[in-house]
Amino acid sequence: MVSEVHISSFIVHAAANAIPDLTARLLDLDCEIVPARGDESRLIVLVERASDRAVADTLDAINALPGVYSALPVYHHAEPAAALAEPMP
Repeated sequence: MVSEVHISSFIVHAAANAIPDLTARLLDLDCEIVPARGDESRLIVLVERASDRAVADTLDAINALPGVYSALPVYHHAEPAAALAEPMP
C-alpha cells in the first residue's frame, strides 16, 4: 500500500471569546493556524494527515470543540508521500 499525504484547510467560525482556548486546543490536535486579519471569530486551519478518514476525523473533532459554531472544509489535496520528497521543476 502506498502511503499518502492529505493536506486540507478549514474555516472555523467560533465565539470570539473562545478563540484563545480554541487556538490551544487546535494546536493539541496537531493543526496549524494561518494568521489572518479581519473577523476575529474565524480561523483558517490547516491539517496534514495520512488519510482522508483522518482528515474527516479531525474535522469532526474541531466541530466538537467548545465555542465552535462550525468548521467547514475549503481545500483538500492528496498525493503519494514519496512525491513530497521529489524536487520541484
